[in-house]
Amino acid sequence: MYNKWLSICVSFFFVSISLAQSNSRYKKLYDEFVKVQFSQPELSRQYLDSILVLSKMPDSLVSKAYNNYGIYYAVTGNYRKAIWYFNKSYTFDKKISKRTRANILCNIANTQKMAGDFNYAITNYTKAKKIYELMEDKKNIFKVESEISSVYYSMSDYSMALDISSDLIQKLEKFKDEKLISIQKLRHANILFNIADFDDAIKYYKMTLPYFSKDIENNIQNKYVALMNIGECYSELNNSNALKYFNEALSGFKKVSDKRNENLCLSRIGKFYYKRNELNKSLPFLKQSFEFMYDKMPHLSTEIFVFYLKNLIDLNKNDEINKVLKLDQSKILENANLQEEIFYYKNLAFIKNKQGNIDAEYKVLKKLEELYEEREEKNTFEELQKKLNQYNIKNEIQKNKNLELMLANANLQKWITFLTVFFLIILSYYIIDKYKKKNKIQQLQLAQLAQEKEWHQNTKLLLEEKLKVETELVEIKERELTAMQLKKYQLKSRIVDFLSATELIQDKKQVDKIVKKVNSYFDNEDYWNEFQIKFTKMHPNFINALKIDYPSLTKKDIDFLILTKLNLSNKEIASLINISYESVLSKKYLLRKKMGIGSDNELVTYLSQK
Repeated sequence: MYNKWLSICVSFFFVSISLAQSNSRYKKLYDEFVKVQFSQPELSRQYLDSILVLSKMPDSLVSKAYNNYGIYYAVTGNYRKAIWYFNKSYTFDKKISKRTRANILCNIANTQKMAGDFNYAITNYTKAKKIYELMEDKKNIFKVESEISSVYYSMSDYSMALDISSDLIQKLEKFKDEKLISIQKLRHANILFNIADFDDAIKYYKMTLPYFSKDIENNIQNKYVALMNIGECYSELNNSNALKYFNEALSGFKKVSDKRNENLCLSRIGKFYYKRNELNKSLPFLKQSFEFMYDKMPHLSTEIFVFYLKNLIDLNKNDEINKVLKLDQSKILENANLQEEIFYYKNLAFIKNKQGNIDAEYKVLKKLEELYEEREEKNTFEELQKKLNQYNIKNEIQKNKNLELMLANANLQKWITFLTVFFLIILSYYIIDKYKKKNKIQQLQLAQLAQEKEWHQNTKLLLEEKLKVETELVEIKERELTAMQLKKYQLKSRIVDFLSATELIQDKKQVDKIVKKVNSYFDNEDYWNEFQIKFTKMHPNFINALKIDYPSLTKKDIDFLILTKLNLSNKEIASLINISYESVLSKKYLLRKKMGIGSDNELVTYLSQK
């Protein structure tokens, strides 16, 4: 008896030592993992692998490791695998807390946002927000609202993103959480950057610097990101201050060994020089950043690839161009969302055109046409996909309940009877029931497929009709907009003519003074600003598309092209911008030469497609 108890005590002693060693080893590995989680993803993966093989790990820590695997795959661009690990983390620990569930839902939503599945992302953020609301966790509610604003930002719905962000900043000012308000101001600045409000964007980026300069958590990294974004704003303003901020950010990324952002910063310096037509300066920056990103993070190299190739083409480096084009470009697009694919093929078509490769350009344009159709279909069927997804989830829950019930019944019958005959009857019933269900499911699936086919056909017809109506509305608005501006300038001409012809005022100097004042009032830029705002509402992507296709165009060039897009005659344009008819012809010729377009008809065709 004594020996038995001695054996138990010795066993317990060794188990205790084993658990203590395991916990100590886990803490050491996890601390090392946290240091490199975002700056060195591959090294962080090695620490996770070591953590997962530790013995006697509690379910909560295993679940935490799976969650971190999900973050690793999200950072490296493998979104499908990331979501798989997040779901595994969500279901592994049976005693998982509500807060942890909500946090994992946010991670899933983040990944769906990066993958371009924006509606699913909003759905999961909303689920997480409801959990936080039940817990009255204001801090995490604000975090979720911040993420939702970033989804609308990713969808390019900057108006909605700006509304949510502005409202949230006011709430956070009252909440007085320095970290949250700084992160939201950083996101607010990103939105302002994308609506080309660069001065305000710089102001908000600079507001975040005091907090991000504190050496806590990932603050220092965020500081360098903010500095890089300030540089990008100055770059868009063609201000040489951009280099000062880029270089400061670059030095910082090197200090914290953040290779990803270091090479993104190099690419932005390259783009800055490229836009200033300093091609020999831009090339080494674009080359270095592209080669790193293509090798380590190809899903982030799409834009760099485009600028690098354009740079090589402008410098006529044909050998290097062919070398780059021979690379496996599927790596670049492997995890790209639909919008990124469209950007890639749109610029690739431009590059093929520059090379004079008509056949290759045609193939790329056909692919681009398919992507535009896919985007249209995706927008159309989003609601249906949501409903189908909800149906599938409910169906799976019901299947699981049925399966659990069947297992419980089978277990109960095992203890009630061991009679072979009864077992055979149950088995026969099960086989027959399964066969009937299988047939019924097949019939339902066939019926559902037929309904879906009919629905798709009807939806396509509705879409075509909607597109036709929208096109007519745009044309009507354009005519109204043009008429409005012409009427204003006609009114100006009549007033000036009347004042010049009137006999009531004898003093010619006084007449000239009044005419000059009238001219200055009508030439005030407010009319043109009002005109531009209305035009941008009708054609939100026009100006950005021109800047992408022709970065060298000035603001006056773009203003002139706006009037040309509205199908105004040369005489009307001359009247609107107060220049001679001959000057309009000259301006059109110079613009066509600058854009590499052969004739006025080709220019009109190009503008109508934007």
